[in-house]
Amino acid sequence: MSSSRRSGYESLSVGYLIIAFAVSIAIAWALDDWILVIPVFLLEAGVFYAVLGMYTRQREQDPKAASSSSYMIFWGGTIALVGAIWLLNRQYPGNVPLLIVLFLVWVGLFAIVLSLPRLRQSGG
Repeated sequence: MSSSRRSGYESLSVGYLIIAFAVSIAIAWALDDWILVIPVFLLEAGVFYAVLGMYTRQREQDPKAASSSSYMIFWGGTIALVGAIWLLNRQYPGNVPLLIVLFLVWVGLFAIVLSLPRLRQSGG
């Protein structure tokens, strides 16, 4: 990824995260529940990084850039999933084992998806 493009993505990320933090504060203030700042921000930031990773993956042909976008998709999705799990557990308490299973399935599925290109390249 070129230096100017990377700098553009960093500026876009910082700008978006500032706005996402402001929106999470506004949501927590409107609902008068300040602990909601954390899961709402995690959800917003995670979705953003997953979408940004998908966008950069489509634009880049370099294998290192594709690997970098895979990390952005994985960690963005994981952060969003943690935020969603937090909100789901808050809304429907007592489902912690099911939410842990959901998290483990996410990690397992993503490990399988990341290993598929390597399997294709090795001919297996």
